[in-house]
Amino acid sequence: MTSIRTSRASRFAVLASLVFPLCAQDEPKLLAQGIKAPDFVSTTLDGREVRVSDYAGKVVVIDFWATWCGPCIASFPHLQEVAAAHASHDVVVLAVCTSDSRSKFEEWVKKNGATYPNLVFTCDPNDRSSKTFEQRASQALYHVQGIPTKFIVGKDGVITLAMVGHTEDDARLEAGLARAGIAVDPATQKRGEQQVADAEKREAEEQKKRAANPPPSFYPQFGSIAHGQDAPDFTLVGADGAEFSLSSLRGKPIVVGYGWSDVVPVALLEEIQSTYASYGVQCVAAQVQTERAEFDVLVAKLDAGRKIRVGWDKAGKMPSLQEGEIDNDARKEWSKVAVIRRYFQGNMLPAMPTMMVVGADGKLLGSFGSKHWKEAMGNLLLKSGVPLAPAHMPKVIAGPDAFQPPKPRVAEAKVELLKPGAMAPDFAMTMRDGKQVKLSDLRGKIVVLDFWATWCGPCVIAMPHVQHIADHYKDQGVVVLASCTSDERAKFDAWVDGKTQDFPDVMFAFDPLEKSADRASRKLYGVSGIPQQFVIDKDGKVVAEVSGYKKGEVLLDAALTKAGVRVDEAILEKAKQDQALRDAVRSDTKPAIPMKPMVPSGGMVPATPTKPVAPGDGSKKD
Repeated sequence: MTSIRTSRASRFAVLASLVFPLCAQDEPKLLAQGIKAPDFVSTTLDGREVRVSDYAGKVVVIDFWATWCGPCIASFPHLQEVAAAHASHDVVVLAVCTSDSRSKFEEWVKKNGATYPNLVFTCDPNDRSSKTFEQRASQALYHVQGIPTKFIVGKDGVITLAMVGHTEDDARLEAGLARAGIAVDPATQKRGEQQVADAEKREAEEQKKRAANPPPSFYPQFGSIAHGQDAPDFTLVGADGAEFSLSSLRGKPIVVGYGWSDVVPVALLEEIQSTYASYGVQCVAAQVQTERAEFDVLVAKLDAGRKIRVGWDKAGKMPSLQEGEIDNDARKEWSKVAVIRRYFQGNMLPAMPTMMVVGADGKLLGSFGSKHWKEAMGNLLLKSGVPLAPAHMPKVIAGPDAFQPPKPRVAEAKVELLKPGAMAPDFAMTMRDGKQVKLSDLRGKIVVLDFWATWCGPCVIAMPHVQHIADHYKDQGVVVLASCTSDERAKFDAWVDGKTQDFPDVMFAFDPLEKSADRASRKLYGVSGIPQQFVIDKDGKVVAEVSGYKKGEVLLDAALTKAGVRVDEAILEKAKQDQALRDAVRSDTKPAIPMKPMVPSGGMVPATPTKPVAPGDGSKKD
């Protein structure tokens, strides 16, 4: 059930759902507390210029966002709430669209701007289609590497807090306002400061890990194709309407930059082409998952004297969910002809924009994002036998091992999920305070045993509903025991310390066997994917199980009825619809009843309505 569950391999997708990386070639540090906020110009929907300095004497929240960034959009309701609550306190929220196109900004604001009347929406004139894209304020002045990123600027023009990303219960904004002298709820401020401290601690740990084990500048594979293997051929429609193939360019090194809609790395490819022209490098901007009309718009914007080639994948956009209907047949047909499916099979899609390098002999050299592209190109060209000038040599020459694809993780042996009707196996767990708890300690109560992990996106997204279950049904003897599995104790402690106040009715415990094959979730309950919940009756018998979670589902509520819990009829009817949608996805059939399909909320999801997460520039490079 990959559409609603996650494995350890998908933890990176989870992080990406919180913040989109927009890394540049170099990584100057993000502006922080105590630094004077640089002034810059952005423009409103009607073309009026706005500067940060226009709000001198006020507290300004500068929010760098983009129309394609899900977490950015998700943060707007809270931003609007805060802006409205403090409008009379000289607080202004300046929402600056960055790493995007002016046309997308205008389209989005015209459609959605009225929903957020207290936000000042502007767009950086150094947009994606401009030659000055690299001069956008978010990167050039504030050194933003991922969005959403917000800066709270005090009345004196000095930054009081920089915050990256967004989560549902985020109170860091209020903490930053309090630092700027704005009166906020003390409890919210305290929670926000704790979240700030937790975020800083996590970032420090990540920096330490990166310093000890720097990430590679390139990857020796692209999808399922490894370094040294023949690069599958494909055909694109050129700017002149004529088709051309990858194989037609053979005889010189080729860099193919993939992107959708506006997220095509044209500027970067032009720089790569210019830098390595003396070696015969040919760059191709491949616009995939996009309608022809958008390709025509892209071509119209490009300089007539450009050196790179541009091409459009005539497979067009991937068929998405339609209201009340899931057309899996159309998706299958799309996958047969889509360029990107030559390299990526199944449900996986690459992060975009992304670059693929093919040698003069037609064999794959590797792939990379926009970060450290000079190092990547230098190493890949060297490996293909191209003699580089000293100015183009990589700082660190990769050894032979760097060109070996990573060894696939050895999959654990299959286990069978414990079925309803079996007695729930007892096992010991450790609470946050170090005390031991056993499942048998709760005999006589109805127990929801929730197997989860701190790195599991759907698990974390499910927690508010798990809290609702624990609170709403506690009068009927229901207890929720959230058993953290396949995780590390330190991460469990840190997560629980920062979240206890949000989930007061949930019992959090940790399996001391951590990631061992003998962990209780796997050995005793046959769990191979999380979140996984079991409903256990007062006699200790498993009466129901629920696998995975999509935001808004109420399947767990319905499962409680198997233990005699009274559940509202409207919720039970909603649960039937939720199950019908799951069954439809699983069987490639239409739902039995008309309904709006739910948007997958995390983990490894089918490549359907949402855009895949990207690592590099623009859609991934700020």
